[in-house]
Amino acid sequence: MTNTAPPSSAPFFNGWRIAGWGMALALLALPAIAMQFTGEVNWTATDFIFAAILIGALGIGIELAVRMGRTLPKRLGIAIASLAGFMTFWSNAAVGIIGDEGSPVNSGFFLLVIFAVVVSALVRLRPAPMKWLMAFMAAAQFALGIAATQMMPGHAVEWGILAFFAGMWSVAAGCFHLAASWGQAVDR
Repeated sequence: MTNTAPPSSAPFFNGWRIAGWGMALALLALPAIAMQFTGEVNWTATDFIFAAILIGALGIGIELAVRMGRTLPKRLGIAIASLAGFMTFWSNAAVGIIGDEGSPVNSGFFLLVIFAVVVSALVRLRPAPMKWLMAFMAAAQFALGIAATQMMPGHAVEWGILAFFAGMWSVAAGCFHLAASWGQAVDR
């Protein structure tokens, strides 16, 4: 008896998964390679652990987008939110979004991303609550900028950077809004 089942798409996705995680490992290896050639790059074990956790979290976010997003807007919303969280956390840890990385207002950006991860898990990435969470995250970028003007008088706030991150969160909110309206029967 022959198998007449259609070919599985699993190898296609497995190849993409292997490529994605391979790129994550390659990205993590870049500083180690650069340290062999220049003294400008001087990472410690803690730096590599931190980078591995952040890159791993981004990879898990993309995995969740592929596996849990039943509609394209939901997949894009999860992926964009994961990227926004990664970029916010990474840039804030590297140089600080407002002032240097030790500025007190910058801990607010860390807390926002952690808050978004926790709430996303609690609502199980359902599009309707996720659109409101993402909208809150967009507004919170500017709220932290306004707080910085009060907490750090005379210090310049990079409104363009805040607008960039708010834009990413807003696009994720828009994707979740579409997912909620397109897939009400599918995702609930």
